[in-house]
Amino acid sequence: MQHVTDLNQMKDQIQQAPLTLLLIKTDHCGVCDSVMAKLDDKLPSFPQVKGIYIRMEEAPELSGEYLVFTAPTLLLFMEGKEVFRQSRFILMGDVEKQLQGWSEQLNE
Repeated sequence: MQHVTDLNQMKDQIQQAPLTLLLIKTDHCGVCDSVMAKLDDKLPSFPQVKGIYIRMEEAPELSGEYLVFTAPTLLLFMEGKEVFRQSRFILMGDVEKQLQGWSEQLNE
């Protein structure tokens, strides 16, 4: 996953890729690190999905703009629009189903 460091860079990345998976994490969060490691393993199976992450501490305005109040939070964007969200309890099976479904829709 690619690290972005501010809100503008994050928005640019979301707009550039047809499918973007954004992980919002915090420092010193073991769950966040575990989710990120699992995503690093899964994302190579979905080459059309761009994976990025940002730390809430780096972009505090992120919380208000995207209504993210807990970490980890995953947001999936298709062509710049949010199509899936999961916070705190990340179910990797659900994430994988969403990635598969949206990837297939993109290829139609």
